[in-house]
Amino acid sequence: MTLDPIGLGYWATDEREAAEEAATAFVNALRRLHVDLDDVVIVEPCDACKRTTYMLTLGSISVDEAAQYATQLGSCTPPAGP
Repeated sequence: MTLDPIGLGYWATDEREAAEEAATAFVNALRRLHVDLDDVVIVEPCDACKRTTYMLTLGSISVDEAAQYATQLGSCTPPAGP
């Protein structure tokens, strides 16, 4: 029996690829608004905690970064009102 080498696709699942596509679109959308979250991580489903879907964690940002991002995002959206 001959075992051929595997490629990166060997590890991927449709769900993982969908999570990567959504995460990529999300990060790129934020970057277009000049928000760069550098700790975004895709979290695998968890059998032990019964979470069956992939999730994104957005990492941690400093208070200064939060204020800066709030200003940047606020300038891109209409003011809230009745």
